[in-house]
Amino acid sequence: MASIQSPAFRRLSRGLHALTLLCALAGVCFSVARWLLLGHGESGGLAQMLLPSQALQANIAAPLQIEASWRLVGLAIECLPTAAMLFTVWCLHRICTAFLRGEVFGPAAVRGFRGVGWGFIAMFVASLVHGAAVTALLSWLASGQRGGQMALSVGSFEMSVLIVGLMMLLLAHVMAEGQRLQEESSAFV
Repeated sequence: MASIQSPAFRRLSRGLHALTLLCALAGVCFSVARWLLLGHGESGGLAQMLLPSQALQANIAAPLQIEASWRLVGLAIECLPTAAMLFTVWCLHRICTAFLRGEVFGPAAVRGFRGVGWGFIAMFVASLVHGAAVTALLSWLASGQRGGQMALSVGSFEMSVLIVGLMMLLLAHVMAEGQRLQEESSAFV
């Protein structure tokens, strides 16, 4: 039995399918919950826990009140990294589906790895934009719309995401070469 058809490999692929879906769902739910729960007259406790790490690092307090229109702006800002994450998860699902069909070096797997690479790079960029935009919005709202500050931070998480994205693009290139060699080998037989 080929290793890609083994029960352990299939369980691993199904587990990755489920885990990525669960992570994507949790990310979307948290993003929506953040902007629904912030700005209800509380600045500590739960409100402080809901603040993004960039806002906490810049010592930005949770705004006491947030109008509905500004909640929508905040939610739109949250959509940037969430969209990049969902795209990456979708690409992972494509890879797992291709693997479960036994197409390890097939075009779907190659496109999937390429998509994961670009998805991670998009997550890196979206994280930078999100951090700057959300700190600017929250500090402006917390100051009573009289001024604000913007915090841009690049930490080990962002750098790791960028490196993994570049590695996935490299892996996609290797997978494409493997696909070409497999097709070449099949042509000789």
